[in-house]
Amino acid sequence: MPATLLRVLRIAYGLFFLVIGVAILVWLLTGLGSPPTQPNLEAQAFTDALSRSRIVDPLLGTGYTVGGAALLFDRTAPLGLVILAPSITVIVLFHFVLSGQWLIGLVVALVFAVLALAYRRRLSALWAA
Repeated sequence: MPATLLRVLRIAYGLFFLVIGVAILVWLLTGLGSPPTQPNLEAQAFTDALSRSRIVDPLLGTGYTVGGAALLFDRTAPLGLVILAPSITVIVLFHFVLSGQWLIGLVVALVFAVLALAYRRRLSALWAA
């Protein structure tokens, strides 16, 4: 993949998560905005239950913000991928299993996979003894 295309993909993905993370944190801290609505009752019940726990939303907002910001810079992009990996897994499974919006889950997973593949050499240190 050309370096310029990879850079654009990395920055766009990082900005997406950064903006979503900041929006979640602003909503939690100020009440401005609203929680997302889901396409069906099962998906809405799941997100409502997570929100009522009062710990998941701050964790998601912080993780998205930090992970997205880390993806904006080549040096910290692998860290951003590691921070976002658990959330990406839940997002993909949520869209495949609950929401029925499998195309969204597929796009999120594919972009993550492309970025992880591009940074595999730097991520390999995680598995080195």
